[in-house]
Amino acid sequence: MRFAPVLIVLSLSIFYSSVSLADKVGITVDARKTVKATGGGAPRILASNTSIFRDDRLRANSSGNAQIRLIDGTKIVVGPNADVKIDDFVITGQTVSKLTVSATRGAFRFISGRSKSSAYSIRTPNGTIGVRGTAFDVTITPQGTNVALLRGAINACDRSGRCQLVRNRCDYVLIGRRGVKQDRLNSDSLRNRSKSLFPLLVNESNLNRQFRQRGSGCTVKNARLAPDRVPEQQPRNIFRALFSPRQPTENPNSPEPNSPGSNSPEPSNSDSSSPEPAAQSGGAPASAGVPNNPGNSNAVGNAGERFSGGSRGNSANAPGQSSDSPGRSGGTPGENRQARNQAERRNN
Repeated sequence: MRFAPVLIVLSLSIFYSSVSLADKVGITVDARKTVKATGGGAPRILASNTSIFRDDRLRANSSGNAQIRLIDGTKIVVGPNADVKIDDFVITGQTVSKLTVSATRGAFRFISGRSKSSAYSIRTPNGTIGVRGTAFDVTITPQGTNVALLRGAINACDRSGRCQLVRNRCDYVLIGRRGVKQDRLNSDSLRNRSKSLFPLLVNESNLNRQFRQRGSGCTVKNARLAPDRVPEQQPRNIFRALFSPRQPTENPNSPEPNSPGSNSPEPSNSDSSSPEPAAQSGGAPASAGVPNNPGNSNAVGNAGERFSGGSRGNSANAPGQSSDSPGRSGGTPGENRQARNQAERRNN
């Protein structure tokens, strides 16, 4: 019987130790003794390899830096002036079926683990943040809850239930009294202010590698993504469009390629159906001054003879008309008139 009190004390110690082990939700990977934990366990200053328990309330000073890894791989960085509490932590094997992080002020970073996205929820005084395989920074100020999306997507909702889906890296959202307002971290109105608004983005050299997200690139001016702006319509080949020779425009009055007169070196300005131009003074036709033109008495034929009476000569380009009889001459184009005259004398 004298061993009964000892057994009772031993069993109670084992029971309470198992309860405390069951409430352990994570451990600090790195901490700079700038964060104090209360509530879930005994009050303590966080250092490296310090256990984190459910219902722990973590409060940081102005240089706060505590990097925590939870059982399911979720990572939390407690930043400057942060006040963060881990509650509603339900473990299912190596994952969690419910994890709620409540924050009231300051800056912190949240990187979701291997649990389902529906298990995570972030509560702030201005609303809630739904997590979808995500990494983001949060800073709570008197103006509202400021969120910088670093990876994945979030669903930001205000207290009245109005929500905004944010899914582009480097997007910014403010959850305030007037609802949810979305912008870009590198916008002209926010770029300079975002560096001071999100202290964990400015310099990640103080963070362990697994807690880094290269967030500083979100504040540069040329940080752009495809979904942000619809590109203007451009030609398929800009080089061809700029430097290819311009195609000639078709003249509706020009003849068809296979139509008569299409082989003419110069287009004719006269219309075949239009009347002949009026004769000049003295009875000479208007085309009398043009060499080798019908009606030009000074036109020269193949053999050097002149056309008489303005009749078409026996030119090499066109069969001429005989001066004696109308119609086409029996001779071939370009025939020597001298030989033809000798043949007529022999017949006579």
